[in-house]
Order: sequence, then C-alpha cells, then structure tokens
Amino acid sequence: MSRSQPPSPSPTVPAGATPRRASPRKAGNGVLWARGGLALLGGYAVAATWAAALARLLPGSLADAALAATMASFVIYTLAAIWAYAARSVARAAVGLALAAAVGAALSTLLAGSAA
Repeated sequence: MSRSQPPSPSPTVPAGATPRRASPRKAGNGVLWARGGLALLGGYAVAATWAAALARLLPGSLADAALAATMASFVIYTLAAIWAYAARSVARAAVGLALAAAVGAALSTLLAGSAA
C-alpha cells in the first residue's frame, strides 16, 4: 500500500471511492406498498360508505336501490384506487381517501333516518 492514499474504510469499498447508498429502487418500494395498501383498504372504505349512502339516496324499491348502489361502488372503488396512485404524496392520498370516506359516511348517517 502506498503512503499517498489513506487506508480503505471497508474491504468492499476501494480506496478513494465513496460508499454507495441504498438504491432508489429499494427506497421507492415502501412508497409503492403504502399506495397499494391505501388503494386496497382506503378504496374499499370509500366504496362501502358511498354504496351505503347511494342505497339510501336512490329512488325505487330498496332492492333496486341497493343493487344500483353496489354497481356504482365498483366505479367508486376504481376511482379511489386511481387517486391513491395519482396523488402527489402518500399523505395527500391518505387525506383524500379519508375525506371521501368521511363524506360518504356522513351522508349515509344523515340519510339513515329518512330511509325508514
């Protein structure tokens, strides 16, 4: 070893080189899993609350209203999942899904008395 270079900090890093940090690909996996969880669970919460609200809001017999609300909930679930991936950050996606679920739940609760 020559005297001009200091000893290497670790056996895997050559002398004079800086150690590598974790790859950005591995760092992004957590964000991807978080968005997937939000799409799965948050989308279900939004779709379920809005299906309950729409079932009370739609005209017709109870069975027809429930069927139409359930079919509409598939579209709502898809839109919620798209939102989970399209939002600028995971926090913004979570807040957006929570607000959509809260509005659906509040609407369902307010209409619960008028359905009977």
